[in-house]
Amino acid sequence: MANTASQAAARLWQHAGLPQSTLEHLHLPGDDPLPSSFLLGSAAQATIGVAALAAAQLLALRAGEGVVDVAVPVQDAVAEFRSEHVATLDGEAVFEWDELAGQYRTMDGWIRPHTNWRHHKEGFLDLLGLPHNAKKADLAAALLDREADQVAEAAMERGLVCTAMRSFEEWDAHPQGQAAHSRDASAPFTLTKLDSRPPKPFPPLISRKPLEGVRVLDLTRVIAGPVAGRTLAAYGADVLWVTSPNLPSLPGLDFDTSRGKRSIHLDLRCPTDRATFTSLLSTADVLLQSYRPGGLNSLGFGIEEVRKVNPDIVYASLTAWGAVDGPAAEKGGPWARRKGFDSLVQFACGMGEAEGRAWGEFERGSEAKEKETVPKALPCQALDHGSGYILAFGIMAALYHRATTGGSYLLTNTLLSTAHFIRSLGRRSPFEAFGRPDIKIETVNELRARGQMATCSGFEGKTVEYVRHAAKFEGDVKVGWERAPAGLGADKVEWLPRQHE
Repeated sequence: MANTASQAAARLWQHAGLPQSTLEHLHLPGDDPLPSSFLLGSAAQATIGVAALAAAQLLALRAGEGVVDVAVPVQDAVAEFRSEHVATLDGEAVFEWDELAGQYRTMDGWIRPHTNWRHHKEGFLDLLGLPHNAKKADLAAALLDREADQVAEAAMERGLVCTAMRSFEEWDAHPQGQAAHSRDASAPFTLTKLDSRPPKPFPPLISRKPLEGVRVLDLTRVIAGPVAGRTLAAYGADVLWVTSPNLPSLPGLDFDTSRGKRSIHLDLRCPTDRATFTSLLSTADVLLQSYRPGGLNSLGFGIEEVRKVNPDIVYASLTAWGAVDGPAAEKGGPWARRKGFDSLVQFACGMGEAEGRAWGEFERGSEAKEKETVPKALPCQALDHGSGYILAFGIMAALYHRATTGGSYLLTNTLLSTAHFIRSLGRRSPFEAFGRPDIKIETVNELRARGQMATCSGFEGKTVEYVRHAAKFEGDVKVGWERAPAGLGADKVEWLPRQHE
């Protein structure tokens, strides 16, 4: 019988409408090694696996040959789901959370504010009447006599990001939870064919890179969207990572998520830069964006405006809570236009409470049911990484359909839909999750010892050490990253020439 990862991959593959026979070429060996009550290894294998298999499908289409076998060992998949935690820059670990980040007890529960961006942190401190140099203990004391929902709602109304902890039962009764459940949890993305344009074939294939000659505009930040762009770059796409010169960098993430891309600065509020972006867009194949809900639309680059510039485009959109574009927007829910991040979505939708309850039962046995549940975060940003590979997979599925049956496409995914997808895979008992000696998180040195770390040069003139891509392709398929950008905005604002041009 197929394992959970294979079953999950089959569900994703079928939802994308790709050839059923190709699934026999995907192999997902191993048992889940991460300490979690959720099947995160299966989620990692399934999402990375379908992305890799889609790349193999495109290579077969372009080269006129059979689909090669693809294997994604679970140990490698979970390592890639934790890439930002183990990547180094000139041998030094860079990723870290803000000192105020985390969960806080309130008078009636728990909340988790987002403080990793300065304006979010200072805005939240202002809300509580605290100075900007407040310490974690100050914030904890200020929240003890406040109600969780009231603080979270007040923060959201100010454009900040904060969520209250809910159990699965509480979330399922919440309007946003009900909206999420109205969608099929086995299908955490929506791929919509927008018109009946004729097929657009790929350019001639020169190398063994599945996405050679495919042009991607990557307008994303943090983890999920950048992971999608990084995955497309691994398969040979020309990915231009477009960031604003007016926004702060994310040094703990940028060097890892920018691998294989070229980085340019454009201010889409500046007429000159808008014209430059429009020119790039006119010959792009994919636009990938994770602006705040409706943000890119307000700048004149929503799906309909983009199709006027490039009617063959594949437009991929990531939001936190609910889709705001296309058919999926009908079930977006009341929080669809709110901002959000992985750890806060985990906290709101019941995963943090469920993980904390499982950990409590492992530690204290039956006594845990008598005591308050302390929420516990997952051991990786599984929603971010899961969404990243789902987006990369959906984009490649759209490119396959565009080349074979025609049309332009809209792809939507949310962190919440990915959370519900992971939840749908099932759970492990507390002992299976935390008590087995083989359940552990690999260190950088352990990954190095088994050859799963590699290096490339480029970012700010330093050496980037990173986790190798988890997918192993049969034969001579070219996959991986040879360079990182020299820094944010360091590359020329132009596409690389295609071989046939």
